[in-house]
Amino acid sequence: MCGVAGFWRTKGSADASDDPGRLVRMASCLRHRGPDDHGYLLANSETASAWCGQAITADFAPDVLLASRRLSILDLSSEGRQPMANEAGDIFVVFNGAIHNYKELHRELERLGHVFHSHTDTEVIVHAYEAWGVDCVQRFNGMWAYAIWDGRMRRLVCSRDRFGIKPLYVARRPDAFFFASEVKAILAAGMDARFDPAAVAKYLALGKLDPARETLLAGIAPLPAGHTLVVTGAGVEDRAYWSYAGHRTSYDYSNPAETFRELFADSVHIRLRSDVPVGILLSGGLDSASVTTFASHESRELTTLTAVFPGFRDDERQYAQLVAARSGVSLECVEYRPDRLVDDLSDVIWHMETPPLGGQVLARWSLLRVASEHVKVVLEGQGADEMLAGYRDMYLKPYVLDELAALRPANVASRARTWLPALQLAAMDKVRSVVGDALAAVPRSESRPAAQDLLAGELARCSLPGSTSLTPRGPFDDHLTNALWADHSRRILPHLLNYGDSISMAHSVESRVPFLDHRLVEFVFGLPFDSKMHGRQTKWILRQALKTDIPEEILNRRTKVGFATPLKQWLQSDFRRAVRPLLESQPTRQRGWFSPPALRRLLDAFETGRAVDEKLVLRCLALELWARLFVDGEGLSTRIRQ
Repeated sequence: MCGVAGFWRTKGSADASDDPGRLVRMASCLRHRGPDDHGYLLANSETASAWCGQAITADFAPDVLLASRRLSILDLSSEGRQPMANEAGDIFVVFNGAIHNYKELHRELERLGHVFHSHTDTEVIVHAYEAWGVDCVQRFNGMWAYAIWDGRMRRLVCSRDRFGIKPLYVARRPDAFFFASEVKAILAAGMDARFDPAAVAKYLALGKLDPARETLLAGIAPLPAGHTLVVTGAGVEDRAYWSYAGHRTSYDYSNPAETFRELFADSVHIRLRSDVPVGILLSGGLDSASVTTFASHESRELTTLTAVFPGFRDDERQYAQLVAARSGVSLECVEYRPDRLVDDLSDVIWHMETPPLGGQVLARWSLLRVASEHVKVVLEGQGADEMLAGYRDMYLKPYVLDELAALRPANVASRARTWLPALQLAAMDKVRSVVGDALAAVPRSESRPAAQDLLAGELARCSLPGSTSLTPRGPFDDHLTNALWADHSRRILPHLLNYGDSISMAHSVESRVPFLDHRLVEFVFGLPFDSKMHGRQTKWILRQALKTDIPEEILNRRTKVGFATPLKQWLQSDFRRAVRPLLESQPTRQRGWFSPPALRRLLDAFETGRAVDEKLVLRCLALELWARLFVDGEGLSTRIRQ
């Protein structure tokens, strides 16, 4: 719902006189996140002086400076303006996100004697912090990235939600601590844009990003999901307040399907709370169909939107149309047209602040652009695949291992309906694996360069991680749940959330994700492995819980395509005019990140229609665009208006 930024200058500096201007520049980078309103806080950590307003002015020297850009979702009046203070005017918050259980917390805090002046979730955070301190995050259900200046305790408290739905980046210098919703705001404050060679090489050669732990810029990192930072004059304390296996909440597992249904229904219910129109991003899959179905139980005044790809084999509009018709809601089909592919990709990267891994970002860009014409809030089905084993081929091996480990002489017959189909699938998967290994052993043609061959200069000297080093060890007892934990917390979902939030907020639209209600996630991760995958069936508990609600054609659909896009055709449509000239330009050659012979072979092969991984071509193009925007500084110099 907003963009936040700020810093605490912990030591004196010669350029401190420009700190108010520095804060304004940071906030200007976030205008798209909050076009409706803005505000600033200037405070002095020694004297406890504080000034809050919209036109920066103070009769003291501030060393703590906070900024907010507001996207008005709840209580559209000026009472919702940030930074927001408590009654005493010594605790202030800037907040990005949504506390979905704010109504319940509001009532609880009123009973404790707190007085409210707005109907926002932002004010709930202020009073919750007063009542329960730093641990107030344990009571929040939602998505957030906030910073609280506590003038009483002389400390800055920064927190991020359990799954990292909302971004928050931090940077430390000897004289200051910086935070912001986006990396570009920290760069605008004067941080050096030094690229991290190892992270860049890993992206180009392996197609790997780790947005949960790092950026491509040295010295700027995301605050980990489920963590709170407490910054004082003595230093920075990092506190983990939540983990997948360490929560203390008890759930009813006697009837898992019913419990799942109740938790999911309430998750959708509280995420529909809004004082502005709400829409739904609807694909042809089970997850967004579930969100749409339950949301339509509460309101038929919903706009749904779906991305379509005419002529593409994986166009899912027929399934989206089916769900919309059954739910009684309107549907708008949005087609991405690659007429401005390079320009569109540059816009996407400017907002993502990392180069993408696939073409989904372009489809989402056009989808959210159209959504912004109708609504300011959208619900979507993100987060289900990574906790409910939605990618069957990926999760087959750990599932089979768990099925075999569960076999006992007394249960071989009773479990046959699950382990026999699993073994059949595993046998087919083994055949595919053997064939794939055989093809990989064939000597590589010179026209098909390996991704690592593209690395040159400083990138070529980096040591690339092996596949095992990219797989974190999990805290659970079975193979499947540990694989899901790795993808949910590190390998897949953080990347999806990164581009999901950045692209929606680029168009001033807030995205909400019912499958990432922490109660639902905790419950699902506490289920046995065969409640997630069951024989040939993925998302078993979801299908059982919603089998009377979802159309049969969706519920038992066997084809799972994810968010597939015609990326190859898009790149080809603009290849000779824009893609190849950019990659062969003088700035690209002078940068020295690509091996000229390997890059030439890759581009020749793609242009002549030979077998080439189009995602590798995308990575080359995207990396060069990212470097121009963030390393060369073109983004801040050309895209930011004060």
